Amino acid sequence: MRIGRRRSGTGLHDQLGGESACRFLEGIVAAALGIDLGEMRAAERGRASTAFARQIAMYLAHVHLGLSLSQVGRNFGRDRTTVAHACARVEDCRDNLQTERILGCLEMAIDRWHRGFRPAGSSR
Repeated sequence: MRIGRRRSGTGLHDQLGGESACRFLEGIVAAALGIDLGEMRAAERGRASTAFARQIAMYLAHVHLGLSLSQVGRNFGRDRTTVAHACARVEDCRDNLQTERILGCLEMAIDRWHRGFRPAGSSR
């Protein structure tokens, strides 16, 4: 199942390994949304805001980093069908301007981190 604005070839998950990339995403999503990282990593669903933050992290892992649904599920301790549901839910929520802005900022942060915070167009 391929959902949304899938990006290929970012290579971030190749550099970090799937699990490390997912931990990184959990951290930046938790920080951006003011969610306790321990709650995001809990086995139970938790509050709606925590569950949605986790869904965003799973969405970014699949769509933005290109990890498979199964890889994302393993790294978040969820089933691949749960990841597919999360991706569909987040994609549907992109119609909301606030959610779109948050996701855009998170995607930009991931890209900038991946490029080593170099200014656009510069070379090393």
